[in-house]
Amino acid sequence: MRYLSLLLLFTLIVACQSNKSGNKTESTFSIDSVRAHIIKMNETYTQRFTTKDSLFFSERYCKDAQVLSPNMPAVISRDSIIKFFQGDGSGTDIKMELPIGNVYGDEDMVVEEGTYNFPDGKGGSYDKGKFIALWKQEDGKWKLFREIWNTDLPVSK
Repeated sequence: MRYLSLLLLFTLIVACQSNKSGNKTESTFSIDSVRAHIIKMNETYTQRFTTKDSLFFSERYCKDAQVLSPNMPAVISRDSIIKFFQGDGSGTDIKMELPIGNVYGDEDMVVEEGTYNFPDGKGGSYDKGKFIALWKQEDGKWKLFREIWNTDLPVSK
């Protein structure tokens, strides 16, 4: 009986070990790598107001991206986002501070929390506030999937 118990225990251990190795999947996800990518994308964020290059937007926004800007309906799709940021086509040369905030998530979705500031050059701000951006992979690259922000400035009367 003792021999049979040891044999069963040994068989159970071997079976569990082989099942463990079968369930392992190697993940190449690195939040630090995604964070570095987001920092790089944020360094050129304000170019969206002046560029006429649609490749700029296709490298940064998913096809099904949405911009959730205050006081207006959602801007849906990359093409609509291009029109939203380019406005009448005249562009604007604007400075923006966009420090990296919290970045967390997994291989399916990454969340970026941060703040923004449009300095007026006189020690004040045209606008400043906070935002949340959702990033997901499309065509093997991390791109903006959802973007929402709101101002810290009081409502003008």
